[in-house]
Amino acid sequence: MAVYTGTERFKLTLDRAADVLRKRGYKEEWSIITPFQQEIKMYNIIKNEYAYVRKMKTHITVTYSRQGEIC
Repeated sequence: MAVYTGTERFKLTLDRAADVLRKRGYKEEWSIITPFQQEIKMYNIIKNEYAYVRKMKTHITVTYSRQGEIC
């Protein structure tokens, strides 16, 4: 179960926003790029955190979450 930790917005293209996250240590896990849906899921092993990069109308939204502990 992932725990929501925050949202960030960029006025960049999807590829440029993904490049910013790569510089922060994230690696791409999968991507969906179609005319109707543009989304990339990235992960950071050191932070144990996921980032979902989505195109939302005129800007790119990055939602961060980290992997919750299994009880």
